[in-house]
Amino acid sequence: MTLQFSPDMILTNGRIVTVDSGFSIAEALAVFDGKIVAVGNADEVMNLAGERTQITDLEGRCVVPGQFDNHVHMLLAGLDTAGGPKVNIATLPSIDDILAEIAERVAVTPKGQWIGTSCMYRGALKEGRFPNRKDLDKVAPDHPVYIFQSGKNVICNSLALELAGIHSQTRQPEEPEGWVDKDADGEPTGHLIAGGADMARMAWWRHEGLPKKQWDFLYFDREAQIEAITAQQAIYHACGIVGVREMGSSIDELEAFIEADRRGILKTRMDIILGLPMRYMNEDEIGNAIETYFGPKQHIGSPMLRIAGIKLVVVNDGWWAFSKEKLRKIILDLNKRGWNMAIHVNTGGGEEPAEVVLSALEEADADLPIDGRRFSFEHGFGLFKPDHVERARKLGIVFGANPLLAWYASARSLRMNEVMEQVRIAKLSETDPWKRTVRDWGMPLRDWLDAGVMVTGGTDNPAVVYDLEQPFLCQYSATTGQTLAGVLLPGQHATREEMLRMFTINNAWSRFQENILGSIESGKYADLVVLDRDILTCSDDELKNIQVLQTYVGGELVHDRHPA
Repeated sequence: MTLQFSPDMILTNGRIVTVDSGFSIAEALAVFDGKIVAVGNADEVMNLAGERTQITDLEGRCVVPGQFDNHVHMLLAGLDTAGGPKVNIATLPSIDDILAEIAERVAVTPKGQWIGTSCMYRGALKEGRFPNRKDLDKVAPDHPVYIFQSGKNVICNSLALELAGIHSQTRQPEEPEGWVDKDADGEPTGHLIAGGADMARMAWWRHEGLPKKQWDFLYFDREAQIEAITAQQAIYHACGIVGVREMGSSIDELEAFIEADRRGILKTRMDIILGLPMRYMNEDEIGNAIETYFGPKQHIGSPMLRIAGIKLVVVNDGWWAFSKEKLRKIILDLNKRGWNMAIHVNTGGGEEPAEVVLSALEEADADLPIDGRRFSFEHGFGLFKPDHVERARKLGIVFGANPLLAWYASARSLRMNEVMEQVRIAKLSETDPWKRTVRDWGMPLRDWLDAGVMVTGGTDNPAVVYDLEQPFLCQYSATTGQTLAGVLLPGQHATREEMLRMFTINNAWSRFQENILGSIESGKYADLVVLDRDILTCSDDELKNIQVLQTYVGGELVHDRHPA
């Protein structure tokens, strides 16, 4: 008996941007068993077709490799989706809208139960200020409520403050650094910044009998987590995202992803960056946790789910999570034991955090070389100094740029600067709104790329959310330098080709998967996105409004904007 090979699927008559080493353009591709087996002109590829081959005429449409997001909190984002266990306020631009959503949840929630929200809208609020405990008390006097303001910051009502033991005599936290905002009478406003929010979370966990974790306070059952993963995955697929790096996962969250993968639900290629809640631990506890850990550190898992290192947060909004000496010891210990690190070096902290981290990494490098292990600096903010960029390049550090975060957050910094100064969202004072905005959210992409740094693209979702009507808004910002506050650093943007590499092959490289992901080449997984216009030749305005028609993961159609 003669066995005849034929592809499972052929996409033909398209403009296929391969993002291979020569950035070649093809007309067709063939897929067998989830992988690409041929790329080339239409006649050559169509000659491979057999009776069982599904043939799709692209009608001239553009195909690009599946997009990757270098920095997300997927499970958190999924819990925020409409109908989820948290109140979704992520796109609400006014305090009145926020309070209305919380009031709806209060009406169906038994008294005394916690109500938590998504991250707050990252742009400027219409009222020009943040909500406070008095606002929240009006709609929720009998429920502890907190707004996940951004990053580590929260805004809570009076009952939540009471449970945290925070009052007029509460001293400002020293490590982790932070701020408990107080009004003119010395009473807490409900706005807790960095270490101030950490102090509240620790008290809430003790009150609820829950363990510490890296990010959010509340815990949810396994089925709620699975539903959240499924919901957020659909959003990613609709935006052409086929793979992400999940940042700071707790063991509880990791187990949810493992279960989703076991059930066959997980169709997004996950690199899990573990999160040890170090800012809540003393040096002995951290040292013991690092020394006694006996599980895998990175490079292990399935085609959809891998463990890929550990997350380390250094400075948020200028507030240090650790003393500089404690940070140095953590970096030395993690490196000595072979951990790959994804380091949130800085937001809003000037040049000092990068200097401190680089000095510690250079010291660690003498013990166990870092170059070649593909450590990353997350977000990329605060990395202006050429000396810092060059030293990072020599260590082989990847810069994980987040243009969409800059797109939204810049508007808040520019238009709400005065109130941000009042509540101390950033430790470093800056009364000039434009200077604050550029300091905190400017990204010198052009300088990084010209210096030879490997740069990847992503968002920090759900600190900012994906817009289904503008799914390539992040890529647009990387290509133009535009934000809601305007162009922060003129000339510091990527070309179209550089942008595509940032969101595809560069991300694959940062994950040690450049041989199987990130471009449209034979032997790689068929992770593909069909677009409604040519990403290389369309205008900037068209790029901003580009639509994802279809997304394939391993040759499987996981999103179809216009299903038959």
